[in-house]
Amino acid sequence: MIKLANANFTKYGSIQISDTDLEIFAYSQLKDYQKDYFKIPHALDIDDFVEFYLNKSVQFYQLSAIDCEKRPLGSTAITDGKVAIINEGMPEIKIFKQGTIIIDEEACQSEQRRRFTLGHEAWHAQFDLHLNTELLDNANSISDTFAIIGSSLTKVKNRTPREWIEHHADAYAVYLLMPKKFVCKLFKQHHKEFFSNERRMVASRPKRTWLMINAIANDLNVSKEALAYRLRKLHLISEEVFLSLNLNKRKEEIRMI
Repeated sequence: MIKLANANFTKYGSIQISDTDLEIFAYSQLKDYQKDYFKIPHALDIDDFVEFYLNKSVQFYQLSAIDCEKRPLGSTAITDGKVAIINEGMPEIKIFKQGTIIIDEEACQSEQRRRFTLGHEAWHAQFDLHLNTELLDNANSISDTFAIIGSSLTKVKNRTPREWIEHHADAYAVYLLMPKKFVCKLFKQHHKEFFSNERRMVASRPKRTWLMINAIANDLNVSKEALAYRLRKLHLISEEVFLSLNLNKRKEEIRMI
């Protein structure tokens, strides 16, 4: 398994890394996972990658009451210790080994969100096992709840230490599930299907843009909203076209860079 070499750590015990280096690292892992991984665009088998390449145990439990205002989607055991779960409707304290990932499938609500959450937690399980307790939700784990899509697009100077940790986990999930090479190739392919000289991709045609985005998202098994942000980040769609999609009015809530 490819490991992050020469990593710098902050005083909080978290990794200090640029998005560029993080992306290179994620792609190196994917190529080590499957030698011809980038030959044809496809959806990552994230469960197989996490459990058999990263060698991380993944457990599925309800992490909070259904009526909880902000239900955790996933959690990672930072130490060998106790984590509160709900097992068959009853609160329970269960002991998990360090690095164990716990996913609440019901809270995730969709397969796409579950996949993103698993990729996100996979970063925590590799690089956030020595965080200062002041950054943890409790002494033994770090949990991740709903966040409005695009919420981590805050200015760099405004990020707290915990927000940097979550940003890196988000970015890692993005690079695993939506590699630049795949997104660009699929964009070129599907753009030809939905647009031509007579039907250019413009802000006045958001429905047609959504059809193209949906096609790419289906190929990679990610949400349309996540893919839209990725396309903007890669400058494959303009800011004007992106704004025409009215993502702020959509109810789906996920964390995305």
